[in-house]
Amino acid sequence: MKNLPSVLAAVALLAILLLYMCTFQVRFSEVAIVKTFGKVASVEDMSAGHEGDMVKDVKREPGLYLRWPWPIQSVEKFDTRIRILEDTIEETPTRDSKNLVVTTFTGWTIDDPYKFHVAYPNIKDGEEALRAKVRSHKKAIVGKHDFSEFISTDPAERHLHEIEEEMKVAFAAEALEQFGVKTHIFGIKRLGLPQAVTKDIFENMKKMEENKAENYRTEGEAKARKIVAEAEAARERIMAVAKRKADEIRDAGQRRVGEIYTAFTEHQELRIFLDKLKALEELCRERVTLILDTEIAPADLFKLDQPPATAPEPNADSAPVNDPVDAARKALETS
Repeated sequence: MKNLPSVLAAVALLAILLLYMCTFQVRFSEVAIVKTFGKVASVEDMSAGHEGDMVKDVKREPGLYLRWPWPIQSVEKFDTRIRILEDTIEETPTRDSKNLVVTTFTGWTIDDPYKFHVAYPNIKDGEEALRAKVRSHKKAIVGKHDFSEFISTDPAERHLHEIEEEMKVAFAAEALEQFGVKTHIFGIKRLGLPQAVTKDIFENMKKMEENKAENYRTEGEAKARKIVAEAEAARERIMAVAKRKADEIRDAGQRRVGEIYTAFTEHQELRIFLDKLKALEELCRERVTLILDTEIAPADLFKLDQPPATAPEPNADSAPVNDPVDAARKALETS
């Protein structure tokens, strides 16, 4: 009876050891494969999303499972969380023979652990195989596109998103078929130019932009010349209309002057008198003192002892005619 506690402790320890050896736990972020004598036994996997598929003994649901102790059965576990695989940095030629430094990233998970485990028992080997597959598709797809589709000052020429999607589709289909790997995300992490060709490429881009600027400048100058020519033509039309109108006004004025001069021919003395008055106005426009000879026109208007102009004899049947020169002289004497 004295050894009973030790025996119970030994039995409990043995039971715990047997339980540990005959059970295994699958976490929510894991999937497990049960191997018998180092090989995976074929069973029907009835887990969600895989009903009816003849696969190997795969445990996808989290929980506690029974197994035969080692060396009869062993368990291989895989993490089902998304892994990030980065591509190597290397130069990749485009379709127009220009090198680019393209680095990609891939977010992937193990969708078929049996297929992945059979192909690559070591996870590191599987990652290297996936990286090589990414490089292969990257080189093939980059080589199908021109340099301007990756790097260009014109947004309409760039198709980087479409190229990323093309890489993802090509890689995802082959990775799922050959490795049992599901691709969740795929993209270009780094896009650059080799140091040796960066200067030449940017020089070419600079020349292209300078050519575009010159074309825009030439087009602008041509439009400017067209605008100036149209403005000159419009000015010529306006000036022609204005000149025609001015000529019409001038002709009308000349006709009116002609009519006035025709009227003055009937009264020559009145016209001479008015011309003298106008000349006096020009002389007396400013405050000046003038010494004039009244014998010389137009100062002769100031002579008060001039004989009155001879008026024609009035006709008995007509009304008396007033001499306009005499009337103007009287008005001047009065003032």
